[in-house]
Amino acid sequence: MVGVSAKDGSILWETTDWKISIATVPSPLVLEGGRIFLTGGYDAGSQMLQITRENERFVPRTLFRLEPRVFGATQHTPMLHGNHLYGVRADGKFVCLNLEGKPVWTSGSGQQFGLGGFLMADGLIFAMNDAGLLRLIEAAPGKYSLLAQAQVLKGRESWGPPALAGAG
Repeated sequence: MVGVSAKDGSILWETTDWKISIATVPSPLVLEGGRIFLTGGYDAGSQMLQITRENERFVPRTLFRLEPRVFGATQHTPMLHGNHLYGVRADGKFVCLNLEGKPVWTSGSGQQFGLGGFLMADGLIFAMNDAGLLRLIEAAPGKYSLLAQAQVLKGRESWGPPALAGAG
């Protein structure tokens, strides 16, 4: 993992602490305070980096690591809302994490999302599962709250990122 200068392409910092054996699909999620949340499938898990400036150089440090069973997203980048991260981990469950990497809630049994995409608008999460079932979830750290669901696509492997248009 490297940080590259947009100005001249020089390497600003690098670390070998984050490695994935197959593919990194989710994008790094840049957070306030120089933090970067990294996640991946294929048993990669997740990691929170802290980038600090020491004299004339940037230094990356690992704040925490998460085992894949705690959180490791295979397909889609998690979302930040308030002080919590929301996303689908490799076992297909939707998860809310605090910024210290502790799970606050999971969607539980019977609420699988597979590799389906999701987005957030007005504090609501629109999450599609592999089979085209769209769920509306409250983006709140208190508990997993399923508000509604509807079968909107037929078939399987509904993995594309959703888009929202005409709202507001």
